[in-house]
Amino acid sequence: MAGTRKVPTSWKTGLQRMAPGVYAYIQAGGLNVSNAGLIVGDDEALVVDSLYVRPMTQAFQEAIRKATRKPVRKIVCTHHHADHTLGLTWFERDIPVIAHRHMRERMIETGLDLAHYRGVNPEYADELKRLKQRFPDVTYEGGMTLRLGKRVVELHHLGHAHSKGDTVVYLPEERVLFTGDICFHYVTPATFDAHVGGWIRVADKILKTFPVETIVPGHGPPGDKRALEKTLGYLRLVRREAKKRFEKGMPPKRAAREIPLGVYAEWMKPDRVEQAVMKLYNEFKGRGEQGISLHDARGG
Repeated sequence: MAGTRKVPTSWKTGLQRMAPGVYAYIQAGGLNVSNAGLIVGDDEALVVDSLYVRPMTQAFQEAIRKATRKPVRKIVCTHHHADHTLGLTWFERDIPVIAHRHMRERMIETGLDLAHYRGVNPEYADELKRLKQRFPDVTYEGGMTLRLGKRVVELHHLGHAHSKGDTVVYLPEERVLFTGDICFHYVTPATFDAHVGGWIRVADKILKTFPVETIVPGHGPPGDKRALEKTLGYLRLVRREAKKRFEKGMPPKRAAREIPLGVYAEWMKPDRVEQAVMKLYNEFKGRGEQGISLHDARGG
């Protein structure tokens, strides 16, 4: 059951082996601190996401060089948010970036507000200047299969969940799934750009149809299917409690304050419940595609 174990306040970071030639790059900390991945094939390597600011990305690249001499020849982006994509700046331009079509569209629609990120991450203010978005070079619809020699890497777009252009990266032989931000583990999910109802459907579909043994979340430590079950538990809890208060005519901010989060109150950034309730109120009103501004979401 979700939430039956003590919630950790820290976890192992750095490059961690999930299967032969398959690695998670795990970070821990505050806002915009995300995870990435490395998949090594016969003659080349593939990177999943590129992190946020230069020190993070360069530490990841150093870890890659220690793990393999094979060149990185592909980058897959799980979604467009800056904590997963700004690091593309520090990868070679001739490495193609692959993502779902909606991810590229959302990058164009939302733009890049560096002043906002300097405000929420003042510790990285000097790194968040004069940057330009790097857009995907290759986009796909529905699904895409990549081959790194004998290693098969599947890309799946299952609908609007954490964002409209979410990609999960699945290795069927190894049963390893890189979820991007469809899974948050011991970190409260960010929902400002989500469709919470769609997210619940996507997470449920993954749990029912993918024979996964290892999950690499977008934030938090790696785990098994229980990591995604915990995320799903949070989303269901907040939707259920928000619906009760919506039907009573309660304002969303008050509703958020009253929702009993249980064990999820111990996860990092529990105040994100407010953006979840605001997003859900839009969905209850039939405006499910309407997002919450980063200002209203208190930074994301």
